[in-house]
Amino acid sequence: MSAPPNNGSDSQIHTNNTRLTTITSAIAHLSQVPWCKSMISDPAWTCTTTPSRTPKASSEDSFFAETLGTERTIRCLLTLRPSKLEDSEPRIREVRTIMDLGDGLNGHPRILHGGFVATMLDEVFGVLILSNLVLERESGGSVTSCFTAYLNTNYKRPVPAPGVVLCTAKFERKEGRKIYVRGSIEDGMGTVYSTGEGMFLETRAKI
Repeated sequence: MSAPPNNGSDSQIHTNNTRLTTITSAIAHLSQVPWCKSMISDPAWTCTTTPSRTPKASSEDSFFAETLGTERTIRCLLTLRPSKLEDSEPRIREVRTIMDLGDGLNGHPRILHGGFVATMLDEVFGVLILSNLVLERESGGSVTSCFTAYLNTNYKRPVPAPGVVLCTAKFERKEGRKIYVRGSIEDGMGTVYSTGEGMFLETRAKI
């Protein structure tokens, strides 16, 4: 019998007690998993910062930056965007976020809590929208923030945890202040655990 494929399960990736926050350390950590290494080294994709993993004095993003920044929650997180930006808005149409999950987010033994599956989708959708918001601000845009209006989640298979998963987000369309996105939670090798779609509302600075 041949050896099972390396899909990033807990037994196939080494961790320590140091939180992996920088892009460089996240790349080194996740590159232990073959599919992650292949994705990270793909020239069509560029590793980028994930703002919600940075603690802020205002308490903004404290959920992902602090509460979920432990060895038993999200041990490591890395976001990638297309290397080539689009010529028209939004300039980033898709992002991929790789998360190394610990065992402190489970609902059933070795199965991720369903509510957290929805949380991951909401987060990666937000990463996509925020990445474009940053670019818009640099060009003088007036949008200050976005809020989730709704999020629909379809559960297809249980998400094993601990383990490494791929979260994707893709831009669908924009209607006025409404931004529509869709995405998935996968194992990085073709198995889809969950899909989702959502709508976000832009807020603008008062003049």
